[in-house]
Amino acid sequence: MIRNYAPLLLLFSCFLLSCSKNKESQEATRPVKVTEVTLRKEVKRDFSGVVDAVKYANLAFRVSGQIIDLPVVVGQKVKKGDLIAQIDPREIQLKLDAAKAQFETNQATLSRNQRLLEEQAVSQQEYEIAQANYEQAKSNYMAQQNNMTDTYLRAPYDGSIAKRSVENYQRVNMGQTVVEIIDSHDLQIIFTIPDTYLPYIQSENKSFTVEFSLYRGIKFTASLIEYVEASLDGSGIPVYLKITDPRFTRDKYDIKPGFSCNVSMTIYLKSKNIDLPFIPLTAIFGIGTDPQMYVWVVRNNTVFRQPITTGALTEESSILVSSGLQPGDIIVTAGTTRLTEGEKIKILH
Repeated sequence: MIRNYAPLLLLFSCFLLSCSKNKESQEATRPVKVTEVTLRKEVKRDFSGVVDAVKYANLAFRVSGQIIDLPVVVGQKVKKGDLIAQIDPREIQLKLDAAKAQFETNQATLSRNQRLLEEQAVSQQEYEIAQANYEQAKSNYMAQQNNMTDTYLRAPYDGSIAKRSVENYQRVNMGQTVVEIIDSHDLQIIFTIPDTYLPYIQSENKSFTVEFSLYRGIKFTASLIEYVEASLDGSGIPVYLKITDPRFTRDKYDIKPGFSCNVSMTIYLKSKNIDLPFIPLTAIFGIGTDPQMYVWVVRNNTVFRQPITTGALTEESSILVSSGLQPGDIIVTAGTTRLTEGEKIKILH
């Protein structure tokens, strides 16, 4: 018995055609999330910072010799004039004694030649030679006196010992660092910003707050001291702040150099006449190795690829756009890699 499969084949073909049309319909109306481009009146970013001393110095002897006294340790507080270290003075004392003897001899010779010159018993040339020898001996004597004084290394100001580079009884050379001293009373905050933030840090309309890791939840206002207009090692632009908040006192908040902190920076673009659009980072995409960045702009439920030029990041994982978009533009914020030019989409609300 021969069965007629033609009706079944026709039904199956209609089913496949229906599925294909449904698939094309779904692809033609891909659901996407969108957002409206708005203007940014301020930029806020948080940065990791560190507390640093404004004033610090590497202390070294001006003479060479063996250290015989090194009473300070790391972390010790010192007053201006306190002894940091002392070099064995015996060798320098011998040179000082010899210089003193030579000075006194030449001084006596000069005095004698001066009397003889008045009596015309010596020539003017002999007197001038005696005078030159006296001046040379005097200079050497004063230098040896200074060397003797320099066998004592003293604190140039009130501060704390941050580092000790040598040990007692060690022989050191002239200019070799013995200790590092810092003024822990005068502090500054150092943090680094990306190169793209240079135009914003140059604005007069900005503010800073600092929150120390040791005192979470308390934010202190700060002011800009200076910044370096170059990224010397490619890591960013160093910025220096000073705490100006009247609540911040060292008696209440025991902050030391090396402590970590969080710096919040706000740049007010409106007052600088730099109103700029900002968009989510998820809306941006690239094509292959092309450095050009793009977004999908939606018009009449159709997407069109739009090249853009980006600026600085903001704290909400968004980025400023310096060209390519206008306020009110609708852009796709998710699934950008699955779209194609001119594709129909369905906006998810």
